[in-house]
This record gives sequence, C-alpha cells and structure tokens, in this order.
Amino acid sequence: MNQAKEKPQMIIEIAAKLFARYGYNKTSLDDVATEAQIAKGTIYYYFHSKEELYMSVIGCKAKEFIDSLIEKIAAIDGFENKLKEFLFAPIRMINEKMPVLLDGLSNIPYTYRERFEGFRNENRVLMLKLLVDILDKGKQEGLLSMDLSTDRLAEAMNDWFLMGDRNFLVEDIESTIKRIERDHEILINMILYGIIKRGM
Repeated sequence: MNQAKEKPQMIIEIAAKLFARYGYNKTSLDDVATEAQIAKGTIYYYFHSKEELYMSVIGCKAKEFIDSLIEKIAAIDGFENKLKEFLFAPIRMINEKMPVLLDGLSNIPYTYRERFEGFRNENRVLMLKLLVDILDKGKQEGLLSMDLSTDRLAEAMNDWFLMGDRNFLVEDIESTIKRIERDHEILINMILYGIIKRGM
C-alpha cells in the first residue's frame, strides 16, 4: 500500500477508536491529529470536516464487517451453520457498534443522512447476495424446496427479521402495508413449515 492510501486509512482507524471510546461529540479533529501524531491540516487534506471523517469511518467499518462475514461463512461447512452465522453476526456487530453509530448519526448534519443511506443500500445489496448464496446452498444440499424463491425469502428475512430496511415508519405506513401483503405468504409458510425439509 502506498503512502497516499496508507495515511487516510491510518486516520480512519484512529478516528474509529476515538469515536468508539469518547463518542462523536467529545472527539475532535485535534484529538485525532494528536493520537495520529500528524498536523490537523493533514486530516483536512483528506477529509473536509469531522462529519466527513465520521462518514468515512462508517463506510470503512461496514466494508470490514461484510468482508469478514463473507470470509467466515466461506470457511463454515453446511447450510444450517452458514445461515446461523449470517443471522447472528449482524446482531453481535449491532450490540458492539450501535451506541457509537447512533451517537454519531444523531449529531451529524442532516445533509450527511443521504450519504449514510447510500452506505446502507450498498450494504443491503451485498448482504442480500450473501444470503441468497447461502439459501441456494441449502437447495443444493437438498434441505430447501427447489421451488422456494431464494430472492424473495432473502428479502423477507433481511427486511423483517434483520430489520434491514429502516422504512418501517408510521409516516411510511402505505409502503409497509404493501410489503406485508407481498411477504405474508412466504413468512406464514416459514412459521408453519420452516424452510428446511424434515423427515428425510
């Protein structure tokens, strides 16, 4: 890695630790510069503001999480074990990172929310692809019905069980009702029969 890539990455890593330790409001760019042993102007060279740095931290950490999850799942044998890891890993990550995430998001200017939503959408696409791959593995192992729509099931699991779509809000009730109507059959079948074929 050349120095042009190393320095911003080093700043992001140090900022991530400080945001986690002290919170968004109590962490200043002076703190980051002191910890990184660089001039504050160096931070501004790569990041225009504290908010910009924070958003870069979120993007970097989200990528690290998904890369790590893909690697872990690839190393696990069997559909059920892969699915369990997929379902539990985000919960573990949320428990560890949610206070820092919420602290920052409640304090950054509203103009950055659109960028954050962009991160969420990119990560949702990656998580859905990973989940579809896992469900397809279940089909290959003969554990899932071959006529099961893995794309639809992945979306329903992500949106309803993992709360992967933040749009379940009172002001968005019409969209929520449409999604309930779309997914109710697949969710009811999961509750009644599960997704794994039994008695083989």
